[in-house]
Amino acid sequence: MKHFISEKQKLLFKQLEAEGELVFAVGPRGAVANLVGRFVVRRNHHDEDQLDVGDGTCHVHLDWSRIKKFEASDFHGEGLLTFFDGDAILFRLYRMEGPYSQIVVSMAGQLID
Repeated sequence: MKHFISEKQKLLFKQLEAEGELVFAVGPRGAVANLVGRFVVRRNHHDEDQLDVGDGTCHVHLDWSRIKKFEASDFHGEGLLTFFDGDAILFRLYRMEGPYSQIVVSMAGQLID
């Protein structure tokens, strides 16, 4: 899907813009990619909602229909959000400065009803 498919997704990713520099981590063991910076969702020239890092030179195309839920936790003092499609982990967002805000943590759970 090119666009957010739930208001919960849209609200969460809007709030993540205010969380500072994050690390987007994705990939299977042995081939993990990390993108580091401030994240914002912008509409690209293909009319898709895309997750941009900084100025958008580095970005992530997401199938929003697969981003069904997320969990909030800590990882060695960093905030950690883990995004799922069912039981499959899609990607993680780390906040190196520490835990995520209570607003983000309170949104954990289902993003698509």
